[in-house]
Amino acid sequence: MNNLREIKGRLRSIRKNRQIMSAMQMVSAVKLRRIQTVVQASRPYAQRLEALVSTFLNLKEEPALQHPFWLRRSVRRILWVVISTDRGLCGSLNTNLFRFIQQALRERAGAQSAVALLLIGRKACDFFKHAQAKAADFRIEQAYPLEEAQAEIIVRQVCDLYRKGQVDQVDLFYAQCKSILRQVPARLPLLPIAPATCPPGSVVRLSSPKSGVLHPDQAAGLQKYAGLFEPDPETIADDLLPRYLESRVRQILLEEQVSEHSARMIMMDQASKNSSDMIGQIQMNYNTLRQGMITRELADITTGVEAMA
Repeated sequence: MNNLREIKGRLRSIRKNRQIMSAMQMVSAVKLRRIQTVVQASRPYAQRLEALVSTFLNLKEEPALQHPFWLRRSVRRILWVVISTDRGLCGSLNTNLFRFIQQALRERAGAQSAVALLLIGRKACDFFKHAQAKAADFRIEQAYPLEEAQAEIIVRQVCDLYRKGQVDQVDLFYAQCKSILRQVPARLPLLPIAPATCPPGSVVRLSSPKSGVLHPDQAAGLQKYAGLFEPDPETIADDLLPRYLESRVRQILLEEQVSEHSARMIMMDQASKNSSDMIGQIQMNYNTLRQGMITRELADITTGVEAMA
């Protein structure tokens, strides 16, 4: 009977854990839909800003547009911004990211440039503080939780380091969400700025008053208009480029949260299914043991009756 009590206690424990995991799956699904809505709402602004910065890059040869954020220089100090999660129970999401970064560090073995890490997320803080005690091929610039991370603060800190010459290159490391079922580590260059090609239907070139207004261009079947710098290209770049960097970092932070909740939702769903399989197997063992005990008791009763007869 003690075995039956142990099995019943184990069944009760697994059922409670299954309820918790099912609840976590539903919470992650709700948060995932909410963040996906935010990402979709912010995407047009980010794409338009990307196109506008691409427009400036087309004119970067002009003296007025030699902005430090897109001028390349010799790389002696590199800053890697590592974005991870604050909580676990999301499968191998963080583990794959950390392995990806460690592989990048090993590939740089013997390089002249030094690497500093700006850690965002408690998991990254815990992992790299422990790894720093074993290896001295990088240093930690700063670390804080993901829930306290704001794109404006990150960009302000990174831009200050870049302007002062304390870093010559800035890269972002994060978990890119390819789909709900697949998240892969990714590396995105942040500084110096080198945005993607200008998408169709957006501004292609701008002109200064000195060079005159450019004629409209035809591309991808859509009309693209030339613009006029007002007040001047340098002032616009000083205001535009930090906004572009903030938009880019904000999209990455949102994508990291999408990856986290999608991974956690899948893991909790798989854990719930495994719990159901365990419950079925343990219930079968319980029934077998109980049936054996009943059979033995009936055999004892039958033997006793026959002996009394």
